[in-house]
Amino acid sequence: MEEFLKEILMKQAQKIDLLLIGKTILEIIVFIIILKVANKGFHLLFEQIISRISDSETKKLYMTLKQLGVYVIDAIIILFFATNILGNFGIDMKPILATAGVLGVAVGFGGKKIVEDVFTGLTIILSGQLRVGDFVTVNKSTGTVEKVTLTMIVIRAFNGDVHYLRNGQIETVINQTKNFSYPLFNVGVAYKSDVAQVMRILRELGQELKENPDYERFVLSDIEVLGLNEFQDSALVIQCRIKTTPQEQWMIKRKFNQMIKERFDKEGIEIPFPQVTLSYLEGSKE
Repeated sequence: MEEFLKEILMKQAQKIDLLLIGKTILEIIVFIIILKVANKGFHLLFEQIISRISDSETKKLYMTLKQLGVYVIDAIIILFFATNILGNFGIDMKPILATAGVLGVAVGFGGKKIVEDVFTGLTIILSGQLRVGDFVTVNKSTGTVEKVTLTMIVIRAFNGDVHYLRNGQIETVINQTKNFSYPLFNVGVAYKSDVAQVMRILRELGQELKENPDYERFVLSDIEVLGLNEFQDSALVIQCRIKTTPQEQWMIKRKFNQMIKERFDKEGIEIPFPQVTLSYLEGSKE
């Protein structure tokens, strides 16, 4: 393959003239301009579409499709101009493609990986398993989806680490921001507490949060107080949850925890913590 290409290039080098060089430079300039204009136009088109969509889930889908569209357009333009520029030098693409076909058999294993990546990527995207902006756990990587291509997914973790995952290696996808979310609360109170009173207070706090002008758009339904869920060594655990808009569950959880602490302090409800009690027997030696 190397000798074949070297022979072709040596033969064609003798035919190169200034006119051909000028034509090639002009085509490269035109290629760069068309590539930039196509990308810019595609971005503007999708930005116009996305700006008219109110549903956050649909926006994520279009953002993901925008990224994929850019890759496809770039590939088509690059292939077209590369073929034309090689044609300027009289290089016949047929024998090269035929040779590439032979090499393709030799590197079939690598080709299978690419096909697997593309097929899996299309399946994930078309089925809506994740989109750009979703907070997900893919295999053992957790974070926000920054980029989706036909061959890989890029996830940025909360601490800033960037994870690159080949689509073909993806086994499990856990999407924590699909359509809605549920922050789960395990509220521990002392054994002496009145469970019915605590449950009533939690319902009142949930309604108060839902009616708060600063948070009402994030809360999708009434709080669900599920009841006494667990007996721990030093606490009774009452479980509840709140249905929220995607990606707002953490903010709602922090706010509701603050409300619980303030209300429990006011009502004199004890939030237990591990304690050790020491007893000394009368007459014992020090």
